[in-house]
Amino acid sequence: MVHTSGDPAVEAAHIWANTLTVLKHNSSLSAREKGWLEGVVPEGVYGSTIVLCVDNNVTLRAVQGDLNGPLVQALHTATGQDMFPAFKVVPHTEPERRKPNAPFTMEANPTVADFGKEPFGGPSASSAPEPKPMVPQSEPRFPVGQQKMNRDPETHLNKNFTFDSFVPGDSNRFARTVALAVAEGSGQDFNPLCIYGGSGLGKTHLLNAIGNYALVKDPSLKVRYVTSEEFTNEFIDALQNPNQSQGQIAEFNRRYRQVDVLLIDDIQFLGGKEATLDQFFHTFNSLHQANKRIVIASDVAPKNLKGFEARLISRFESGLTVDVKPPDLETRIAILRMIASMNGSKIPNDVLDLIAERFTENIRELEGALTRVTAVASLSNQPVTRALAEQTLQDFFTTDVEIKPTDIIGQVAKYFHLTFDDLVGRSRTKNVALARQIAMYLAREMTSMSLLDIGEVFGGRDHTTVMHAYTRVSDEMQQKQEIYNYVMELTVRLKQNSND
Repeated sequence: MVHTSGDPAVEAAHIWANTLTVLKHNSSLSAREKGWLEGVVPEGVYGSTIVLCVDNNVTLRAVQGDLNGPLVQALHTATGQDMFPAFKVVPHTEPERRKPNAPFTMEANPTVADFGKEPFGGPSASSAPEPKPMVPQSEPRFPVGQQKMNRDPETHLNKNFTFDSFVPGDSNRFARTVALAVAEGSGQDFNPLCIYGGSGLGKTHLLNAIGNYALVKDPSLKVRYVTSEEFTNEFIDALQNPNQSQGQIAEFNRRYRQVDVLLIDDIQFLGGKEATLDQFFHTFNSLHQANKRIVIASDVAPKNLKGFEARLISRFESGLTVDVKPPDLETRIAILRMIASMNGSKIPNDVLDLIAERFTENIRELEGALTRVTAVASLSNQPVTRALAEQTLQDFFTTDVEIKPTDIIGQVAKYFHLTFDDLVGRSRTKNVALARQIAMYLAREMTSMSLLDIGEVFGGRDHTTVMHAYTRVSDEMQQKQEIYNYVMELTVRLKQNSND
């Protein structure tokens, strides 16, 4: 995960140190290639962009060429999220003179990475054109990522995630309405409230908005937002010291069982953690019996949670379950406009339209694309234009690398806790048959293979079997929310893996 110190320079140093460790253990890189990395100095992190300084154009060509792919992958490994390098050509003395807390400035003539457009071993420094002089600035013209995190140390709520900053649309309007009722205290019949949907669709935003609104209405309330990972870690910490564990567990119980509003995110990650689930079960019962508000978020509907006992799932389903779906085009444009407004950025409408048209899966994709475009514009001292956006995001738009059918089968098997052989074999049990049909549907949608070829990959099945699977899944996506969710979640996972 990204280390968050609050200081862009300190954060960049931490990330770069971890990234270097990953790269130095990359056996596919030669000693010469690893040598280029020694001359790279981190300057700052801004949103999902890390600014890296190199002392000459030769090093710049190297890190933007063959090293770019391994570098982007190492950044992802080190941080757990997509990060994008932007490079500045700076004399070696400049990073050393720069004070750790000095603001990020543009006077050093930055050159933005084009992610491998110039092959490794391209033009030498002597033949490469020098960057044009730029007007010095005290800060980037397009601040990025500023609205993401403003966490309250006591409640753990992100103060920036409110109902005012949540853009409603057909895909989430009902979920927002119900969440607002819970926040106001009028949704007593909605307890617990379970919000589910794919990654990056606004579930976390809604949970935080509920907590923030509840505190505005009644500042005396005890509100706590927690991820399932944090809940687990706190429980484990309470158990670690045998001599003090009883007192620590009592403190843990007070912390969670005396709240008025408990908001727990990513509940699916508690699956299979028996001791933690047992603790959560008793916490849930204690709060529910006291008529305290409980809101949970998950990537699947409660009935589809894996590794949960029936008694807990039944309690989740005793309240109200609502879903959030991917936003439509108009909502995506409105979301982008909201993000730009919160960042103080003026983005042309045609750029917002371009991003909204190309990124359709979730809000996180939209925000990441906008962040990258504005970061590149700022670092290169250019205005945000449609042409710049096209160039900056072109690696997201390419379709040269096709997802392999074997990757689809493997990912679907993993998702449904099956094996590769299960999906290509002859088993006709209900869960295997459903997974196999979804895998066939995805193979038809995400590859250019014929029905006959897809049938061959799936154990030599007839092309009519593939067509039947495709038609059935297509129809059921319109009728059954869970089938729609399965396909959407798997599509996102496959696309993310293909970009790694």
